[in-house]
Amino acid sequence: MLVSAVTGDVGAGKSTLTAFWREAGASVIDADEIVRMLWTRPEIITAAGFRWGEGIFDGKGAVLPSRVAARAFGDEKEYRWLCDLLHPLVRIEMERRTASLGGWVVAEIPLLFESGSPWWVDVSVYVTAPDEFRTLRNSVRGWNEDEIPRRESFLLPSEEKRRRASLVMENSGTLEEFRALAIKQADLFKRASAIVRGSVLFQKNEDARRYAEYLHKERLGTEFLCTPAETFDRNEKGWFFTFFTLEQWFSLLSQPHCMDSARGPYIERIRRIPWSRSLTLLEELRP
Repeated sequence: MLVSAVTGDVGAGKSTLTAFWREAGASVIDADEIVRMLWTRPEIITAAGFRWGEGIFDGKGAVLPSRVAARAFGDEKEYRWLCDLLHPLVRIEMERRTASLGGWVVAEIPLLFESGSPWWVDVSVYVTAPDEFRTLRNSVRGWNEDEIPRRESFLLPSEEKRRRASLVMENSGTLEEFRALAIKQADLFKRASAIVRGSVLFQKNEDARRYAEYLHKERLGTEFLCTPAETFDRNEKGWFFTFFTLEQWFSLLSQPHCMDSARGPYIERIRRIPWSRSLTLLEELRP
């Protein structure tokens, strides 16, 4: 499993990137969608009403996001209060959804670095774009040129977010150029999400050695470890052999003749692998 968290500058193209990755096969969790869901909960509506009064509601009692934004982004104290109200609940819901998924998961989290990257994020992706591009895109939302600096005054500087990110994606060209960049990166993320741990129980050490040679030659496995097993059939000694591979190669793992008297192969899905280690493993495995 691999969780990629997407964040970025206001209007840089976070949602566009997430949409491309959804098309490429990722399961997507959107923090903003969860926030919209929270604004339908009575306790959240009541808390905001006590804080800001009836002016944030429409005629039917529904919260108007534009009026909430006007209050939150107009005063740092109000902004912090809103973050304290919503962010813990957003994190709980995102973690719950992530735990129910597998494979490649993309979490779009606009305030990823400001609120602290969750423990379940494997790789952080920061999307950036030139100021003139972002101003043009946000004009479609009805924002004037002062709105972006006003909102970003509450966020970390771009340089700091670049430093913290595992990957920086520049959205400075055409939409098709950004799509091509997204799909190229998606291929890498999908391969990383398919890394699994394989294991085989051999009767003879020489069979385990021949199996390792086969995996190495075909680039089907890496990081081999062979240890004595406690018991085998009829209380005979055996050898427990483990390695890393990709899940889609499972059918190729049983082909060598040295597997005839072995138990396995078995594969174990891995909940988390550090991104730097995933890249190292992928370099050693078959493209």
